Order: sequence, then structure tokens, then C-alpha cells
Amino acid sequence: MNTRLIMLPALLTLLLTGCSDNSNTQTTSIDGEELYSLNCARCHKKDGTGDFLKGIPANKRTALQEEQVVLLIRQGDPSRPEMPTFPDLTEQQASAIVDYLFSLKVQ
Repeated sequence: MNTRLIMLPALLTLLLTGCSDNSNTQTTSIDGEELYSLNCARCHKKDGTGDFLKGIPANKRTALQEEQVVLLIRQGDPSRPEMPTFPDLTEQQASAIVDYLFSLKVQ
């Protein structure tokens, strides 16, 4: 049997796994800055400015209320299908991220 055919499923799995935006590591941390760095900064940048050319909004200028952002982080929003969800984060962790994110607004 052709070795390439055997390796193809493994390679595809590896490639698709690498494309996942949900890269949070299982952590019990409740430090908002640390959680933001682990889960959000890759797309929204460390300073929350996003990437306009890639269609990634500046989340530090969000008009959403804190509770709405917590829900967006944990459950997503059908109107934002490109935004990954982070259901493994606790509500306390998501709130810590939001507290950190909203602190960026005043900087």
C-alpha cells in the first residue's frame, strides 16, 4: 500500500487542528491579562486594536456591555460566526478577560 495514502489522514488532521482559533490552554487562572494573552491576543492583538485588514475588530473599542462580551466569549454569536468560542472558560475567567479588555479602553 502506498505510504502517502496512509499518512494523508494523519497529515490532514494535524493541519486542521493547527487551524483552530480556540487555542486556549486548560488553565485555572483568573488573571484577565494572562487569559486575554492566551485566548484573544492572537487575533485581537495584545493592545486590543485588532486587524482591520483581516476583518478582526478592535475589541478594546467595543460598544457591547460587559455581560454581552462574556456571553460572546463563552457561547459565541450567530452574527459573528468567525469569532471562536471558548466554552471551557468559566464565567469567572471570561469576566476577568472582559475586565482586562475594558481596562484597555482607558489607556
